[in-house]
Amino acid sequence: MTLAHTMKTAHPALPVNLLPKRARLEQTLYSLPDHWLVREGVQVGHFSQATVLISQHGVFALLPQEPSGVILHNPRTLIVADQNLMPQVQASQQNVEYFSRQMGTPVHPVMLFQQLLEPEELKARSLYSSTVREWEIDSVKIVTWESLKTYLLSHTRKKLSWEDTMRLSQKLRTLY
Repeated sequence: MTLAHTMKTAHPALPVNLLPKRARLEQTLYSLPDHWLVREGVQVGHFSQATVLISQHGVFALLPQEPSGVILHNPRTLIVADQNLMPQVQASQQNVEYFSRQMGTPVHPVMLFQQLLEPEELKARSLYSSTVREWEIDSVKIVTWESLKTYLLSHTRKKLSWEDTMRLSQKLRTLY
């Protein structure tokens, strides 16, 4: 019996008090500084409901993921709520690489989860404020709704000019 199977049996779902409200994600997206362009419902490879963010700090493809729950991870494994998500990690990587070639600029793949908990937090039924809800598997960033803004704003080096961001925004419109 695996650790993930044991945890699912012992804790079938997250308590409602540990899940953020849907409005929190929209609030995060639309509270970004003005130089961030937000495009929702973009087709990124096989992902039809991606959100693409363009700023002077880079281009980010947010790929929403369904499961929320306990995360078990290492550099080569991602299990959330007893589901092996490595195929989704690899698909995210491949689809964003293709999208990056279409856009003509590097794009950061970001798998976005409503909530992810470390096993100890679920046992305690409370979120630890010291837990950084941000992981990296291969070149794919794994974040939660609440950690998204912190992750995005941690990119402080300017990689694109304002003209580049406008050109990429227009290119995105013509592609989709």
